[in-house]
Amino acid sequence: MPRQRPTLPLSRIVLALTVLAAGDPARAAAAAAPDVVFLDGKIATLDAKGSFASAVAVKDGRFLAVGSTKAIRKLAGKDTRIVSLHGRLVVPGLIDAHCHPVPTMFFTTAVDARAPGVPSVAQALRNIEARARVTPKGAWIPVVGASSSQAKFVEKRLPTRAELDAAAPDNPVWFWNGTHAEVVNSSGLKALGISKGNLKLPRGGRVSVDASGEPTGVMFEAEDDIPFAPRPETVVGWFREGIPALWNAHGFTTLNGMLALDELAALREVAASGFVPSIRYSAFVFAEPNGAGMPADLGRLAMPPGAPRSFYRTTGIKLWIDGEVDAGSGFCSAPYADPEGVPDGGRGLRITTRAEATAFARKARAAGLAVGLHASCDASSEIAVRAYREVARDGGARTPQRLEHHGQFTGPTPEVARAVKELDLIVVTQPAWLLFLGRSTYHLLGEERARTGFRYGSMVKAGLMPAASSDTTGVYLEAVNPFLHMKTAVTRVSDMGVLQPEEALSVTDALRMWTTWAARSIQEEEDRGSIEPGKLADMVVLSGDLFTMDPRSIDQVRALQTIVGGKVVHEAR
Repeated sequence: MPRQRPTLPLSRIVLALTVLAAGDPARAAAAAAPDVVFLDGKIATLDAKGSFASAVAVKDGRFLAVGSTKAIRKLAGKDTRIVSLHGRLVVPGLIDAHCHPVPTMFFTTAVDARAPGVPSVAQALRNIEARARVTPKGAWIPVVGASSSQAKFVEKRLPTRAELDAAAPDNPVWFWNGTHAEVVNSSGLKALGISKGNLKLPRGGRVSVDASGEPTGVMFEAEDDIPFAPRPETVVGWFREGIPALWNAHGFTTLNGMLALDELAALREVAASGFVPSIRYSAFVFAEPNGAGMPADLGRLAMPPGAPRSFYRTTGIKLWIDGEVDAGSGFCSAPYADPEGVPDGGRGLRITTRAEATAFARKARAAGLAVGLHASCDASSEIAVRAYREVARDGGARTPQRLEHHGQFTGPTPEVARAVKELDLIVVTQPAWLLFLGRSTYHLLGEERARTGFRYGSMVKAGLMPAASSDTTGVYLEAVNPFLHMKTAVTRVSDMGVLQPEEALSVTDALRMWTTWAARSIQEEEDRGSIEPGKLADMVVLSGDLFTMDPRSIDQVRALQTIVGGKVVHEAR
């Protein structure tokens, strides 16, 4: 159930009347006056009626009133700050419903092997060689490649273990093929304790072997097994400054981060200090891919007492059912069209069983937390919805249940589609994946199955209110740009041309994916997502008018000002 938001305008009226009764009209007027008014804009409120306004008044970090410039100007008192919007389009503060902020910051220091900027295995190896020349012997070299690098490099393959050995003979190398598949060299395998006959990774990753049983260097879902990580004080610094700055610059006022337990510990440290960041943090916490390692007492995941709630909240916990189709680890009901290198008979990886997923969802409900089940192909989606059906049969109060990456690579089966509606499941998507991963999806799954995915128009018509998210990990740096996602959803432009234009969204619906529907996905729809009296005064002033411009240029729009609680936290130069 959504929480009741504070009726802030009413509270101000009550305060004013109280002071008036005491015989001090001047104090009453000052108490009721807004702190700041923003005038002369084109404000898309995204309220239930889809109203537009030209001005807003803000008091104590919340919208006091929304209306015409003439009406709002009259509310200003002698101490009210008056700001002109100069006719610019203003939209509610954007909400990233699913992202990985810590890896995004970490990958800025990794060797770049991301196609198409790095077009080939050969160039990637040259980049690794350059890093090895300035890296101490024995130190790990992290390398970040784009998802489905094997489909994007000109050689149409990944770098081999032997090639990584030659590029960095004195260093262990970890090459990310996206974030769900990896390649390491011989030094890396040795450092991980992996050898023929000893293939177990402690946190659930899968090691590939050749016909003789020798590790090839290719691994799947081993991201939790990396033996190197940023220092805790570095992560604390990112949460205080680096992460807010990056997301604010793209118009985000709320970030729902998928956080490992140690990352959550760093965020809790920041929250405990009383620091007020320039972005509102919501956290979905995960342990190992199959859910192991989550504390028995989920109360330990909560934000510290006294932390400003509107800026820090632990919202839910996350579990992987499978990997991802682009890495060959999404769990599908039938073999991939191109099964080369795809584990388990070409169908991908099932990381979590239905029983494990059900137990995980029950644990979340008992703790009053939402649960997000990651499912990237049809077979994993069926496991997720069957787990949710089991929990629903328990009866009693329920907490929000999410399907992460719903309908991206493949569309839902009839059973999954029914369950999403009947159980009122929240679906979270990443529209720009059509642009990043359209070609590789068609290659890996074949046209018949691939055409069932990325159908955002059908999701909206079915009343699913899909939440959009960047899912940025740093693998695609441009993924953090929400306007690129909006352009993709509206134009259906992919990396292989325009696909299924009948699935295009209106600009309004594309915007709702990042505002009202994203707020619903983190149970904050009563507090944010639209510009209405009583809600948090979060909004973005844009460089262009989304509603009148050529849709093909939407990705060029920028956040001129990002405003959190009525305060400008980002201003474009």
